[in-house]
Parts: sequence; C-alpha cells; structure tokens
Amino acid sequence: MPGGAYIIGVGHAQSAPSRDDVNTTELAWEAVSTALADADVALADIGGAVTASQDFWEGRTISSMAVNEIAGGTLRSEAKVAADGAMALLYALARIEDGDQSLNLVVAHAKESQARPHDVEAAAFDPYYQRALDPDETVAAALEAQLFYGRTGFGPEDAARVVAAARRRSSVLAPVEPAGVLESPATADPLRELDRAPRMDAATALVVCDEPTARRSGRPAARIVCGAARTGPFWLDGSLGTAPELPPAVDEALALAGWDRSELDRIDLTAPYAHQLLVLARELQLAGDDDLVAAFENGGPTRLNPSGGWHAGSAGTVAGLAAAADAATELRGRSGRALVHGATGICAQSHAVVLLEGVA
Repeated sequence: MPGGAYIIGVGHAQSAPSRDDVNTTELAWEAVSTALADADVALADIGGAVTASQDFWEGRTISSMAVNEIAGGTLRSEAKVAADGAMALLYALARIEDGDQSLNLVVAHAKESQARPHDVEAAAFDPYYQRALDPDETVAAALEAQLFYGRTGFGPEDAARVVAAARRRSSVLAPVEPAGVLESPATADPLRELDRAPRMDAATALVVCDEPTARRSGRPAARIVCGAARTGPFWLDGSLGTAPELPPAVDEALALAGWDRSELDRIDLTAPYAHQLLVLARELQLAGDDDLVAAFENGGPTRLNPSGGWHAGSAGTVAGLAAAADAATELRGRSGRALVHGATGICAQSHAVVLLEGVA
C-alpha cells in the first residue's frame, strides 16, 4: 500500500424529498454511525472531522454546529467547508498527508426541505444590482441553457435523456422516461422541473485514515490519491454555458497522480441541472457531440456517472461526496481508478476533483 489517505468506512443517511422524522443532527448521524460501523471504529477513536454544509440551507450561522458532536469534534478538531463534500474530502486528505491526523471523519449534510429555495439562492447574487431583480439559480441556469443549446446544437431532449439515465440508477427516486422530463412543468425557458435534480434531505459520511491505520484495520480500502480544485468568476463575469476551469483541474489531478485519463474506470460528474452535466462532459471531451448523451446512458470503457449523480437522489453539498462514496464502495478490495467531481456555486462555477484508486 503506498502512502496517502484511505477510505475504510462508508455511510449514507436514507435520503428523501423530506425527512420530517429527523432533525439535521439525526440525519447526519445516520450516515456517520453507518460509516463508523463499516470501518469498525468508534466515534471516540476519530481524531478530527471535516464537514460540508451551507448556512443558508441550514438556517443558522455556522451550519456545522448541528453535527459537531456526532462527527467527533468535541474537544477535537472540526473544520467546515461551505462547498461540495468533494472539497471536504480534499481537506481531509491534506490533514492525513501532513501528519496532522491519522483517523478522520468526512461528513456532508443538507436538509433542503426546511428552507425556501428561492430565498436561499437569491442570496448568492450581487446584492446591489442583481438581487433586486429577484433571481434564483433556475433563472441563471435557464440563461445558461439557452446559450449552450444555441451554440452547440444540443437541446432539451438531450438533457431529458441524461435525467432518465440518472433516474434508472437511483435507489430512492422512481424512474422517468425522457418524455416525462419534457412534459414536467415549465420553470424558466427552456428548463422543465425535472431538468433539475429534486430537492432532497441527504447526508453522506466517510471514514478516512492514513496508511498504517488502514493496514491495522484490515478493512478493504480505497485510496484517495490526490485532487485539485478551480473556481471560475462570478456567473455573469465568465463565459456562461462553458466550464473552462474544469479541464485544468482534471489535468492537474491526473498529473499529480501520474495517470493518463485512459486509465480511469469511471468518471462521476455532479451538477444540479442536466444540461450542466452536458457542459461539463463536453468540456472534458469525454465523447463527441453525437455520442455524448449516449455516454451518460450506456457508459463505455470509462463509465460516466454510474451512480446517477445528483439526479439520482442526492442534495447540494452532498452530491460529490456521495459520488465518492459510491466509487469507493466499488473500488474497495479490487483494482480500479475513478475520478469524482463536485460542483458548487451559481451555474456550477466551482469544481473539486478527487482521484480514487482501489486497493486489492
């Protein structure tokens, strides 16, 4: 086993459009307790935690306050990122590799049912000029989709097929045909309600450790090899409908690992709107335009979104970590390589990329 950080425990809460039976702490504990049991470690053994959550969705300042104790942060280190959980995983990797901690817990949680999406999303816009127009993420995504479709020749039918492919892989959402997506209620032209991943209450947790701890545990493990991140400009300051920051992040991560893209067994991309997945995949040149939608549907030598991603029933902040958990579950105890992506911000402007490797 080479050095680095290792995933030895994976846990998910039961995700649903609304989990009125639990509060935030209880929802996160479902994921944490499952991950701890999977790793065969106790919460008292955890040396620190990195959590991912958003104050506005949680409805409180310091949104990690609700999970500090159940993540092992009492009298120990707990750090929060206000970004996708994939970024939290990179933070944990840094803590393991610099020797700060040997056993870490990474948790991402969101209860999207308890807030008004429009109010939360409007807060992300420029307060002096844009917010007075009362925009939200859907308005921005619709402008992006119009530009992307007009420039490339893709259209709502292609995005609908991407949604249908994701829902077929979901364990919590009912399947839907492309026609069902196109017939769902209109939101902002050219978007329909099902173009966006459903709002969900979700949580995912991973137990991450250093190489000696992984050896002692005797548990099947997936190695966190390295990662990279890039953030684009504020949505209207960049080239809307593209993601020029993603390819450099992927290239940097692959260069750090010494990997070629052809060595990847799977690539998981996350974004809240289906057309944004097409934007990301096209930027990475994962297939030609004629074959790009089919890559989401059928996969290939490098499988694309085998977990279904955000549209399969995850939530903002959780989606990237959930994809990493799915990839790690597949890779533990066998050979293989995966790239996992997490997105944050209006029109998915920020990107975190994590490379995982199976340990046979």
